[in-house]
Amino acid sequence: MEKDALTGRAKRGVKGIVARLMRPALAGVNRRLDTIDSHLGLVERNAKKYREELQYWRWFIKKGGCEKQHGEPFEQVFARWQRHRLLHLAAWMGVATDESEGAIDQWCAERSVVEIGAGPYPAVAAAKRGWKRCVAVDPLARGYVEEGLLPRACDGVVYIEAPGENIPLATEFADLVIIENCLDHVSDPGEVVAEIRRLLKPGGLMWLFVDLSNHSDEMHPHAMNEEKVRGLLGGFEVVRDEVAPLKAHPQAYAGYRALYRKPAPTAAAPPETRTRLGPRVQIMTRATQNGAAAAVQKSVT
Repeated sequence: MEKDALTGRAKRGVKGIVARLMRPALAGVNRRLDTIDSHLGLVERNAKKYREELQYWRWFIKKGGCEKQHGEPFEQVFARWQRHRLLHLAAWMGVATDESEGAIDQWCAERSVVEIGAGPYPAVAAAKRGWKRCVAVDPLARGYVEEGLLPRACDGVVYIEAPGENIPLATEFADLVIIENCLDHVSDPGEVVAEIRRLLKPGGLMWLFVDLSNHSDEMHPHAMNEEKVRGLLGGFEVVRDEVAPLKAHPQAYAGYRALYRKPAPTAAAPPETRTRLGPRVQIMTRATQNGAAAAVQKSVT
């Protein structure tokens, strides 16, 4: 611990000397290095949490954990749960839930969606006709692929390995952002909400669920009571929300389900811009885990 502290002080000292020697025009470079240092530190701090979460999913999906807890295989259980969530969204939007023209599956097929903290069976996988563009963002995406944890329903889902605080997709990429049971798990909830706002087109929708709790631990570093959640989501329009007994964590006292809309910009509002850490993105699909294709490096626009 003492050695780490000395190393940290030395690095800060060197950085200070370099900063004083730099021309003022290069000050932005130093700020950029600070951003990268911060990102790398975040990855290191979360490494243990990510390993434990991937180990849980390996047990749950491949070692019989789902059968022990729910009496059925993972794909069957999550297909039912995620379809129910999609139909719940349809009901709140006033979109038909049957197979008729204009019903929820056609609605999805005509829109671009991003799911943050998607897990190995995201809600977006429940759309029967797929989506116009469909991206699942998760810092464990590579692990899901390499461990063979993605079900067949994910064949049309593109996974991006990234934290919710820094998503390498174009501004106004999405008509819908889904974030299920994730906001209390992330490192910086405010940054995640800012990314959702950036990703959504004007008038775009956010479909949210979060446990309400005054409890925090390593896996849930942020206690999310109702007041805090509503404060974080200021600036969005509430289409509908509810506090209900349904919850995912035993320490939670309730669950908060909400549908929010990003308002249209005012004439005085400047265009929204945020710095990305890099222009190239690791994207993966279920085909990767089957050996049918290698993970590729490309930009997502």
